[in-house]
Amino acid sequence: MIPSLVPLFDARRSELLDGQLVRASDFCKKAIGQRAECLAHYKGLQQKPEGYYQCPFGFTSRSYFLDGQLWIATGIVAFPRFDSKQEREMAKQYPTTKVSRESVEAGISYLRDVEQYRADAIREAGKVLPQAFHELRKLNAAVLQHAEREIGDRGETRGLASIKSAAELMRNNFDILEALSNIEGMRALPSDSTINLFDLAFKLKRVMQERAASRNIGISVNGVRAITRGSQKSFPIVPAVLLENAIKYGTPGTVIYADISVEGNTARLEVTNESTGYIDPARCFDRGTRFSTGVEGGGFGLFLAREIVQCHHGAIRCEASDRTVRMVVELPLVTVVR
Repeated sequence: MIPSLVPLFDARRSELLDGQLVRASDFCKKAIGQRAECLAHYKGLQQKPEGYYQCPFGFTSRSYFLDGQLWIATGIVAFPRFDSKQEREMAKQYPTTKVSRESVEAGISYLRDVEQYRADAIREAGKVLPQAFHELRKLNAAVLQHAEREIGDRGETRGLASIKSAAELMRNNFDILEALSNIEGMRALPSDSTINLFDLAFKLKRVMQERAASRNIGISVNGVRAITRGSQKSFPIVPAVLLENAIKYGTPGTVIYADISVEGNTARLEVTNESTGYIDPARCFDRGTRFSTGVEGGGFGLFLAREIVQCHHGAIRCEASDRTVRMVVELPLVTVVR
């Protein structure tokens, strides 16, 4: 994170950081850890649009997202003012915290420009995939479009459905290969979209259910429509990898459960399956780690899933007991669609 000109509240760590031009007031530094009104104020901003808000004690807060994370320029008296009694008192007590809103906006714009330049530079440097790879992507897209058009004209048949499903799976594999070939570029993708975890899981169920059925395995998606913030390009790889692994290592005659739930400010995706294969929860996310010689794959899927989840300011873990394997992804919650 490039240093800010004004004090910043890191919403993920609940930490107040000094600005390079304006330092956080002593009042704010003490209040952050001692007054419930402060944390309630910052917690509430996570559910509101970006903008200017006044804290309970009169200081100005400007919330904004940068690389998918909420930051709050805070502890300042910004012009034009809110013109409240509390603000006037703080302006008298802390004259060095005064700054114009125009300056705050310029600082935020600068930070965003730098992040965008960095992301663009990494993506350009990572364009090393051979032309043949891009041609294969185009060919697969043509196959998928043709299958969809035929289904629209003639109605869905088992043969057309199989072709469409295979092309969709191939598209997912291309996304994984592209991300693996340029990890830094994947990490630099802006988290500037919202992701509906339930709808994404349900879409992947439709893509993968034919392959699962070939192994006599079912897929069930349940839960709430939890919304998180992230990249529409990279994040769908995570549930795709988890479902793909559950199908590959799952026990025939069982059901894979994808459950989406919410706890506090956390959205949770859990993929649970039965498996007779061994998995080490502590090592399964390491690059190149495999626990079965009888299943195709290079041991990169879970490694990539962990990298993507961490880029989205989340956490992923594996829970294994007896024959049950559960992959748990936790992400910052934006809202729940009812």
